[in-house]
Amino acid sequence: MKAKIPPLPARFAVMRLPNPPPAWEGNRVDYVIAAVWTFGVLIWTVARFIIPLVVFWQFCRMLWYWNTPDVHAGWQFLAYYAVYIALYIFLGVYEPRLYREKNRGRRNG
Repeated sequence: MKAKIPPLPARFAVMRLPNPPPAWEGNRVDYVIAAVWTFGVLIWTVARFIIPLVVFWQFCRMLWYWNTPDVHAGWQFLAYYAVYIALYIFLGVYEPRLYREKNRGRRNG
């Protein structure tokens, strides 16, 4: 004699699963910062020789136009120098969150 299969209930119980986590870890701003940092690091080998020449040119221009009104060469030099220092710190010291080690300071495994 064959075993009888019980009839299916009239309603199926629908089990709701939680939403899956996103495929990326972190928010989108972290990815934008990592992309800008990566692009900057790739061009930094050339830019670190060109940008100081431009800053030096602005310095010489500032000295030339020091007492000339309506030129604002000193402020332009300050802006160029500030951008150069900000790039140097961003590319040389900062490490994006996505590139940091996951277990820094802890044992592996």
